Amino acid sequence: MATITNQFSCATLAPGLTAGDCNYMAAIGMLAQGANLMSENITADNTNADIWIGLDGPNTFTFVNGATVPIILIIWYRALGDDQASFMNARPPRISYSLPTRGSAVEISLANDVPGAWSALYDHTTPLTTYGQIDNTIGEFSTGEFATVDVSRLVNMSGNPMTVRVSSGCVADMDRCVYACDTGTTSCGGPGTYNLLGCGGKNAVQSVDKDGNPSGGCQGWSNGGHVDVIMT
Repeated sequence: MATITNQFSCATLAPGLTAGDCNYMAAIGMLAQGANLMSENITADNTNADIWIGLDGPNTFTFVNGATVPIILIIWYRALGDDQASFMNARPPRISYSLPTRGSAVEISLANDVPGAWSALYDHTTPLTTYGQIDNTIGEFSTGEFATVDVSRLVNMSGNPMTVRVSSGCVADMDRCVYACDTGTTSCGGPGTYNLLGCGGKNAVQSVDKDGNPSGGCQGWSNGGHVDVIMT
């Protein structure tokens, strides 16, 4: 992989991020470190923090490294209408956290009415795509009244596995409540190129959006709940 000139400095590290991981993020062309806020407070741009480290929020996630290699957890916010939210060369993540060994974990809080997603960089080998997305499996969430979480394989159908278990009992993984490209494609995202698979049973919903694309995921945690994520 060709080396890309660092776009940001790692002289000062966000809490929970190692220097080596920060330097790797810069080398692959990410825009910035995560804010890695430690509490729900006012951010530099005068907006309320919506994603932070800790268990004091109404919605909580536990992210666990279940792999045999170090990983870097990346979480981003998806503002309404922001088509570039997942492009890490154009948007800073909310969280970039080092999980250096198998069993390493971090607790993350989210306010209500927060849409976003996460992915992971594995063993300093996961690149960004040509467009700037993390070239791996993605987990997506929205909190609040219609809180939903799912797994998406659309960026890379051969990405690293993850298992997402909601406190309601619903599970999303590489086969359940997962967005997958139609047969024969390794990456997709346009209308009519993908489906939502295996999303049935208690607290799982599946429908179509206003544009006729599949929509849904694991629910049962409206306005507060816990989600466990194991990345392998």
